[in-house]
Amino acid sequence: MNLRKKFDNSYKWGTKDLSQFLIWDYIDYMDKGGYNGAKNYLSTNFQIASKRYKKYKIILNFIDSIYNGIIFLIGNKFKNKKKKKILFVMGGKYKSIILAAKKNYDVKMIVGGEKDRLFAIKHFIKYDSYSDLNQLIYNYLLRKDESYLRELVDKIKEKIRKIGPHYIVLWNDCLPIERAMVMTGKMMGITTFEVQHGSFDQFSLESGKIADHALVWGKYFKDLQIKQNLRKTEDVYILGYPFLIEKQETRPMGYPPKNRHYLVYYLGQNFEAQNKKFLEIKIETIKKIKEICDRLGMEFIYRAHPGDDISMLKGRLPKIHFSPKKEKINDSISNGDVFISFNSTSLIEATMRSKISLQLMNFPIKLDNFEHLGVCNKSFKTIDELENYLVKISSAQNLDEFKIKFNNDYIEIGYNPGQRFLEILEKVENINKK
Repeated sequence: MNLRKKFDNSYKWGTKDLSQFLIWDYIDYMDKGGYNGAKNYLSTNFQIASKRYKKYKIILNFIDSIYNGIIFLIGNKFKNKKKKKILFVMGGKYKSIILAAKKNYDVKMIVGGEKDRLFAIKHFIKYDSYSDLNQLIYNYLLRKDESYLRELVDKIKEKIRKIGPHYIVLWNDCLPIERAMVMTGKMMGITTFEVQHGSFDQFSLESGKIADHALVWGKYFKDLQIKQNLRKTEDVYILGYPFLIEKQETRPMGYPPKNRHYLVYYLGQNFEAQNKKFLEIKIETIKKIKEICDRLGMEFIYRAHPGDDISMLKGRLPKIHFSPKKEKINDSISNGDVFISFNSTSLIEATMRSKISLQLMNFPIKLDNFEHLGVCNKSFKTIDELENYLVKISSAQNLDEFKIKFNNDYIEIGYNPGQRFLEILEKVENINKK
């Protein structure tokens, strides 16, 4: 069954078709990739999100009601009814894109948490919430009752009908709620876009397949989708990196000057959330890199992943210095000299900002070699190989000799993301008029 061609008849899908599209495509894909715990991962996350919403439901609904009421009363006075509506389902993740669109379009948002709400309120954007939908996903995963998925689609259809957008822009099209939104958009004749949210390779092409258009970081990602017959050329646009890159070389106060010690960051990833066996690899990796840095007179900091169990990790790693909880990734990259990770997007961003980036490929997960792609300085399969390279870095008078020219085909860094998004939207509009 070609699901992309049958959205108009989605209510005729059998239970297996609907649940496969919304839920099991993602789980099956992750399990094949070696994670083996995607179902529990989804179930736990949606359960936590649902409990959190229930805890703050009254106050959140009150804030939503008051704010959107004010927007309705004040906004209508200045509203340009000729402007087309764009619905962003990504919170404030890509600020520059949303704010650029706001200049030319009537922008709406569907938010999922406090930060998303604060972004919308700060920029005077009307929003709806999908917090009430988390329970439906959890209920399905718990009971395998397809009626919860039908209810999910109905509720999303109602939300989108009230907003009445011409376009829907999402940060992924592979997770259940976002997939249901793309599905609903197709049913209602609304053009949908997926903005690439992380690095993917030939082994991880799950997101960006379902929305009408994929907005990717660079030529590498566009070619990958076309070569694997996931997309037609005309459906993929090169957006470039969706965040503005700030080049900043100096460390803030509180860090030693560069002529004393090189500062090494290990950028954590939360693979153990989907495969518990990966936790021990992570713990051992952090310990060994710390030992290497101590021997070489280099400082070491572990930057935790947002999904990390910090208390557990600090208990297991009492000698490790963790980056401050409120330290933003931009600050970490500004502070550090050398960055190490498995395949974190932040590792690539460090390269873009002329920092030394090292890929340690020591998890049993298939992935591309960043060094071969020209987006990190070196890639290693073992910690011993990594150590040999850190020895060279530690004895260097400066790091200029290690720096590389970033591969612009991987990520187009010449675009302003907001401006480029508007250019793509204009192209799509012109094509749709024909």
